[in-house]
Amino acid sequence: MKMRPDTTLFRPLLAFCAITLLTLTSCDQHRGPSQQEETSSTPGHQDWETIVEVLLHPRCLNCHQLEMPLINEGSPHVPRVERGPDNMGAGTMRCNNCHSNKNNPVTGAPGAPGWVMAPIELNWSQKSSAQICKLLTTPQDNGGRAPTSQLEFVSTSPLVLWGWHPGDSRQPVNIPHDKFIEAMKGWIAAGTPCPPERTSN
Repeated sequence: MKMRPDTTLFRPLLAFCAITLLTLTSCDQHRGPSQQEETSSTPGHQDWETIVEVLLHPRCLNCHQLEMPLINEGSPHVPRVERGPDNMGAGTMRCNNCHSNKNNPVTGAPGAPGWVMAPIELNWSQKSSAQICKLLTTPQDNGGRAPTSQLEFVSTSPLVLWGWHPGDSRQPVNIPHDKFIEAMKGWIAAGTPCPPERTSN
């Protein structure tokens, strides 16, 4: 005849496990929205996500570098060219040696009016989304450029507009220009909110 196991010793443990499970479930149900969820619902946040996707596209990012521009989809510039004091190159290696007001079908060199590296104050090559946003909203750090003047520039600058029609095998900016401008306007109207800096766990 088999003896029935005595479960009385396990009852306190089972009760503890049950209480712990109920507590965790309750906490999960009453947990407030995460920082990411709160940020996503902030007016202007989705507009910024559209904006920064454009700013980090190679058509923009290639010239928003520290000292040397990039080419194509982020490759090193050949021949080696440095920014120089006027953002147009250094010494005899000048931007206008190869680049003009339009693409060159013979050499393949891209071109647009005002072909020049972005001002060094607007170098965001190694910055996060939050850092880029802070840069664009802090005139004392970006050369005195308010968001409204930035909107005017990206709306009309031939060099900016070239990014949507770069020609040859270059990939154009993947977000339509009118959607980009709409996002800029929405972001400014919302007070130019910036996302929080993401921290690793």
